[in-house]
Amino acid sequence: MDSRILKKVRQCLALAKQATNEHEAAAAMRQAQNLMRKHKISESDIDFSYVQHERVETDCKKVVSYHAALLHLIKRVFGVRFVMSSSLFSNSEVSFIGINPQPELAKYCYEVLWTKLKQTRQEYVKQQPKQCKRATKVARGDRFAEGWVFGIARTVEEFALSEKETSIIERYLAQEFPDLTSSATLKRGKKANTKKAVLDGIAAGRQESLHRPVNGQEHQKLNHNLGA
Repeated sequence: MDSRILKKVRQCLALAKQATNEHEAAAAMRQAQNLMRKHKISESDIDFSYVQHERVETDCKKVVSYHAALLHLIKRVFGVRFVMSSSLFSNSEVSFIGINPQPELAKYCYEVLWTKLKQTRQEYVKQQPKQCKRATKVARGDRFAEGWVFGIARTVEEFALSEKETSIIERYLAQEFPDLTSSATLKRGKKANTKKAVLDGIAAGRQESLHRPVNGQEHQKLNHNLGA
C-alpha cells in the first residue's frame, strides 16, 4: 500500500480532529473518507501505518535470564513489544514492535545496553576465585547481570501508552504473528551461592544512567553515560 496515500489520509484525519471550525473539520473528514474508499483503505490499515517494526540480530540462541530481564526493561522503557526468533542457519533475531518512533529508539538502546551488559558480566566472571567450578562462575555471572539490569531499571520510568496505542500494537501482533508463543527463560545454576553476585550487580547497575534517546544528540548522551 502506498505510504504517501496513508500519510495523506492520516493528515486529513488529524486536521478533522484538530480543526476549530466545524466546516473545515467536516471537509477534512470527507476527504479522508474519499481517499479511503478510492484506495480501499481500512481503519486497520490506518492504525497499522503508525506501527514500526525494527529487527536486530543477537548472538543468543536461547534466552537466558539476564537477557530476558534486559528485553523486558526495554519493553517498559519504550512502550514496545518484542519477539525473538531463531534459526539453525543464522543468528537469532529480536524484533521491537510499537508506535513510531519508539521501536527504533528501543533497538538502538538495546544494542548499546546488550554490548555493555555482556562486557560487564564477563569482567565479573573473571574476578571469581580460580577454585570455583565453571558452573558456579556462570551462575554468578548470570545473577550479577540480572542485578545490573535491575539496578538500571530503578532509575527509569515506564513509557505510558494510551489504550488505543496498546490496542493497535496487540492487533498488529495478532495479525503479523498469529502463531506467536511464549518460551521459557533459561536460568542456570539455581543451587549455586550467588546472593553476593546479585547485590554486586545491582550496585554496578545503579552507577549507570539510562536516557531515552530522541535524536542524534541523545544517542551520543546514551553512549557517554553507558561508557560505550
